[in-house]
Amino acid sequence: MAGFGKRTGISATELMVQLQNDPVYQQTIEVAEAEREIRVQALRRAEQPIVADLRAVGAEVDSVWDLVNTSEPYPAALPVLLNHLERGGYPERVMESLGRALAVRPSVAFWGRLKARWLQARGPGEEDGAAVALAACATKAQLDDLVDFLSVEDRGQSRIYFIRPILKVGGNRGRNVVGALRADPVFGHEATALLRRRRK
Repeated sequence: MAGFGKRTGISATELMVQLQNDPVYQQTIEVAEAEREIRVQALRRAEQPIVADLRAVGAEVDSVWDLVNTSEPYPAALPVLLNHLERGGYPERVMESLGRALAVRPSVAFWGRLKARWLQARGPGEEDGAAVALAACATKAQLDDLVDFLSVEDRGQSRIYFIRPILKVGGNRGRNVVGALRADPVFGHEATALLRRRRK
């Protein structure tokens, strides 16, 4: 084992010092940060009509994501969020935030409208957001829809969100449906992982 134990590289600390003193690296970081800030500001401007409507119903937020990250209920905001999701025309990240903010139990009252948005999604942000909302608000009454959603192939990977609620609200039928998905190329990994966790 000749050479074992010899240190030929540099430590992480030494690398950090080099990068801090490297003007090309520092300029690259500054450009990337400036571009990120431009994107953030563009998204903030894009969601301002939504934020204004949310504030009008008493939701004191600066961004739709503020609702996604709160544990406080916001029932008056749900119709506002859904109206903007249906209206569309926002950047993908904003469309996703609308759906994710609707990912609460009381949104089940809007099941048909959320289902329509997922089935007719105009982009990946809306598709994922609507799927997350449907998965979060589903009850046993929506089990048939959840199972049917799995076969809507043009909705791609967003269908994976429905496996957990099928297992949660579906009883024996749900377990059988998810069990049958273990070998599926799209659903297999998630189905297997959820079934293993359930057995523990």
